[in-house]
Amino acid sequence: MLIRKGLFLKFMKYSFVGCISTLIYFLSVFLFIEAIHMDPVMGSAVAFIIMTIVSFFLNVKYTFDSIITRQKAIRFMTVSAIGFLLNFILMFVIVRIFDFHYFVGELVTISIIPIVNFILNNYWTFQSNT
Repeated sequence: MLIRKGLFLKFMKYSFVGCISTLIYFLSVFLFIEAIHMDPVMGSAVAFIIMTIVSFFLNVKYTFDSIITRQKAIRFMTVSAIGFLLNFILMFVIVRIFDFHYFVGELVTISIIPIVNFILNNYWTFQSNT
């Protein structure tokens, strides 16, 4: 029971960091595109990179109470890339193949990807050495 409670609390912290990271992403996109007049694709890409870096540091310290290492950074970026690829695949299948509205795709991706990313980060990126 204690393990499940601890895992649940860790997932709640991870979700909180995810909300903060998402806000940073959207604020960055807005600033890059509207204030700086950056190309939307480039602005979104730069915002994604900023969001991923902030998310890494917050998750290291707050969610997983860990230390920063090169291995963890590489693993975290790998998990982020997997999430990005999974998002692309799910959206492609839902919107292009099944011909659903993109909002349906967004609902599916926000229901699946955070859980997949949490599992990978919890059991691989920030795994305990004990």
